[in-house]
Formats: sequence, C-alpha cells, structure tokens
Amino acid sequence: MDRLKKRHLLILIALSLLVAARHAQAQQNVNLAPLGFTFGISDGDAKDIIEKNGKRIIDDSVDSKKIRTIVIQGMIVSLPLDLEGKDISTSLEFFDNKLLSSSLNLNAKDETERTQMRDEFMKYLTDTYGQPSSKDSMLSFRTWTWDMPDVKLVFHTNEKNNEIKMVYTYEPVNQAKRDKELDKLRGTDQQIDPAQEMFIKGDYSKPKYYDETGH
Repeated sequence: MDRLKKRHLLILIALSLLVAARHAQAQQNVNLAPLGFTFGISDGDAKDIIEKNGKRIIDDSVDSKKIRTIVIQGMIVSLPLDLEGKDISTSLEFFDNKLLSSSLNLNAKDETERTQMRDEFMKYLTDTYGQPSSKDSMLSFRTWTWDMPDVKLVFHTNEKNNEIKMVYTYEPVNQAKRDKELDKLRGTDQQIDPAQEMFIKGDYSKPKYYDETGH
C-alpha cells in the first residue's frame, strides 16, 4: 500500500470515528423534557407547569381519537436561538392522559426570516443531536428526522406559509397509541364492565351450570 492510499485510509478511519462519536453524543443528549414538559406526565401536571411559568393556554381540546391538545403562547424553556419577538407557540399532545408529544411552532413573517430561522434551528439540532437520520421533501414541505432512544424528533418547514415546527414524540406512549388503534381496527379493544355484566346482563360471575331458565 503506497503512502497516498495509507493517508486516505487514515482519513476514512478518522471520519468514521468522528461520526461514531457524534452518534454516541446524540444518544447521550436525549432529553425526555425537551421543551420543559417531561414525557408521560398528565395534562393536569402540564397545566400546573404552565401556570407556574405564567403562560396562557390558547387552546385546550380533545379530538375524535381522544387526543388532548394544549397550546400555549410562547415557550417555557430557553434555547440558544434568537427567538426574541418571534411568533411562537408550544403544543402538547396527550394520549390516555400521558404526554405523547411536544412541539415548538414558529410563524416567520416572511421568506427571509424563515430561511434564517431554519438555518439557526438546523445548527442547534445538529450540534445537539448530530446529523439527522433521514430527510425528505414534498412540494413546499421539508422534513428532517432524528431517531433516538425513546424519542423521535422531526423538524418541519413549510415554504408556502413560512411555518417552522420542531416536534418531539415519546415512542413508548406512541407505541401504546398505535397498539390501541390496531386493537380497535381488529375489534379486540372492548372492555368488560363488571357492573354492566352483573346488573344489566345479569350474568356476571354466574355459575357455569346456570341456564336461561334460572336453573
């Protein structure tokens, strides 16, 4: 092996070690309360945090899939970004009264501000979590995804309306949500109500030998 090939090999090894180190750092930097709300907490606990931080709830609703969404003006954590005077809100989604995801939403005033904020967010995210696991684009949407232990982070930009969104999803709760949705599709999500069985159907804990005639 000549000197040039050895040099190229050493460079490749060094780059591989650097990538591995950045990946390990990203694994260690997983934050289970990335926007100030610990995943898995109840909506009541989240409201207590919101009240203590003096923030205002601008939306509190439940959809047809029993997902509760709470939206507050601004945010309760500080990020190393220039967000002063920006149109920002924080959204929280709960499934089975457990915090499923938290997201930071920013509405840029124009294309220039959107581009500037996108670049700032990307620098912050790559410095914190390393390079994204994947990226995609469709029409005016751009998406970057980081897959980490228990957490999936998705960064979106919408070039049409100058929106930016950073979404953290807690995979253990998300998996429970998917399992429940699958059970519903299969028809295996029905739960027996003991009171209904006993007092309406009249067959709760009925002896096996008991027939319809009461014998």
